[in-house]
Amino acid sequence: MSSRNKAAVGASLVITSILAFMYRRRKESQTCKNDNYESLIGNTPMIYLKKLSKRIGNGKHIYVKMESLNPGGTGKDRAALYMLRDVEERGLLPPPIESKNDVSTNTNLESTLNISDQDFDNNNDPILSTIKIAIQRSKTGGIVVEGTSGSTGISLSTLSAQRGHSVIIVMPDDQSKEKQTILKCLGAVLHVVPTAAISNPNAYVNVARKIAEEINSRYGNQVYNGKHIKAAFMNQFENEANYNAHIMTTGPEIWQQTSGKIDAFCMSSGTGGTISGVGNYLKSKKPSCQIVLVDPPGSALFNKVKYNIAYASEQKERGLKRHRYDTIAEGIGLDRITQNFAKGNDIFDDAIRVSDQEAVDMAHWLLKEEGLFIGSSSAMNIYGAIRIALDAKALERPSNIVTVVCDGGQRHLTRFWNRQFIIDWGLQWPEDDVEAWKKRLPACLV
Repeated sequence: MSSRNKAAVGASLVITSILAFMYRRRKESQTCKNDNYESLIGNTPMIYLKKLSKRIGNGKHIYVKMESLNPGGTGKDRAALYMLRDVEERGLLPPPIESKNDVSTNTNLESTLNISDQDFDNNNDPILSTIKIAIQRSKTGGIVVEGTSGSTGISLSTLSAQRGHSVIIVMPDDQSKEKQTILKCLGAVLHVVPTAAISNPNAYVNVARKIAEEINSRYGNQVYNGKHIKAAFMNQFENEANYNAHIMTTGPEIWQQTSGKIDAFCMSSGTGGTISGVGNYLKSKKPSCQIVLVDPPGSALFNKVKYNIAYASEQKERGLKRHRYDTIAEGIGLDRITQNFAKGNDIFDDAIRVSDQEAVDMAHWLLKEEGLFIGSSSAMNIYGAIRIALDAKALERPSNIVTVVCDGGQRHLTRFWNRQFIIDWGLQWPEDDVEAWKKRLPACLV
């Protein structure tokens, strides 16, 4: 055999070996199984908005962290997991049931009172009825209680179902019906209240706290179906486990995905956990990275960042204890400074106010041009990123700006993606007058 033929045979063998190795690796990856549901949380992809960045030009590049691709459809999965682990480790909730055959109790039955279905108060009090259902549904005796606009409740419900805890969700009535439907499908006991300022004792967060306290005071020393009853109020607005989830996971992921080449991070704030956690991590790695709040109408956070005064004119107009509807955006904007938001007090470089109409216009443009079907807060986030990119004073070029897609448009069909609702809100539906819509968009997008 000639030397040329030997070389050809050798090369063929090498290529065959490489292909066989690659095939085995691909096969292994296809058969790889995750341990459980919660192992899917995090490590979400980041995508480059190519068309948007090209329209902006000047070397400005916009990226979005796709938190909507967490298994629960939202970045709230991260906070929910950290908060649940925290209360379980501290004994505020029983440990999770590992399998359907787990029949171990979580208490010394000799030191407690046993109750049955007949022992529950038989009255028409909606809160006591809610508590009764939650106790009956819990496989561990543990009851997770939270006040939420929906997304955190969905995350807590999916994770608690795996653990065996039941869930009570107190939700304001200005959220989409899709979220209510999802929560009910997930087995959560849903209690809907009129939306109100936090100063109102009937605000959803305050009602959730009250329910958890009621469970522990009334049933906390009792046993139902062999399980000691325990309720834990998650308190996502003030719970530092929320913040920890993002400084420990979301922030590092963004830093790694951008290879440290990030010049600005912006997003809106619901509890403050994400923007404070991510912001603090990015600042620790690169102090020059701009951290910018994106805030909707009616929120006091914009003025807090800009002028150190947590106040919005809408607060005076509506009265602090009246039924409030400030913005079409769901789950973002605050009329107070939470403990999680306060974690970012020293890191904010600027704040941007985005109107409801700008969010609607942005969402429709992104669907048509980038194929992104997103919710209201995500639309505001991306609009905020555009504003940063177009501000010649904010960043030198070239620069990379990162924001977050919090959830998909599927959860907003009856409100944000409902033409009649948008019109009734006093806003313009983009497709009704395309020319007017184009005039409202930033000039670079037209």
